[in-house]
Amino acid sequence: MVHPDVHAEQRLTAKGRATRDRIVDAAAQLIVTEGLSASNMENVRRAASVSGSQLAHYFTDKSALIRAVIRRQIGVVLDFHRQPRLHGLRSFDDFERWIDLNLRYLRQIGYFGTPTYHALVAQLAKSDEATRETLGWGYWQWVELLEEAIQRMKDDGAVVRDADPRRVALVIVSAHQGGGTLAFTYWAEWPHADAVRFAVNYLRTFATDAAERVPRPARGRRGRRHG
Repeated sequence: MVHPDVHAEQRLTAKGRATRDRIVDAAAQLIVTEGLSASNMENVRRAASVSGSQLAHYFTDKSALIRAVIRRQIGVVLDFHRQPRLHGLRSFDDFERWIDLNLRYLRQIGYFGTPTYHALVAQLAKSDEATRETLGWGYWQWVELLEEAIQRMKDDGAVVRDADPRRVALVIVSAHQGGGTLAFTYWAEWPHADAVRFAVNYLRTFATDAAERVPRPARGRRGRRHG
């Protein structure tokens, strides 16, 4: 499912795409660190070091720019899941590696001020209808990617026949986003570690092999606060 705005992006030259990407990156950073109200077109123009005419050439208004930010970030999410080290998420071992790479990525970016997808959702969910539709479109891209991976596991016999790949994918995405939100709230990785562990353990409940159904403990829970 291709977003309608993507067709115009595909007609850009390499130089034009680089300028446009710089504008989108600047807008994403402003939205997350300063809030939606601060990410007006003038502030974005300054942050991206472009002229007003350049900004207007690529984005007719703030709404179009925000939609581009959302598409950019869901692209980052999908690329993360498609990286070769995850082998298309065809096995439980691949999903265990998915946990490790999730936590590694969280450590690399820190816990605050990075335009992750859930951070953008937190800022933009109360925006206009077109923005909410684009956010939902992004989530469905993610759900469908995981749904296809789980269906392959089902076809390979690793997951029982009565498992519902879409329902399992929805649980995984929901847990991932909830854990990520709390990780940034606490500035610690344990909420995300617990959440992605829950997600994969939930997937394990549908394993054909009884040994694979045994839940695994969370790992990488650094800086956990009690009380």
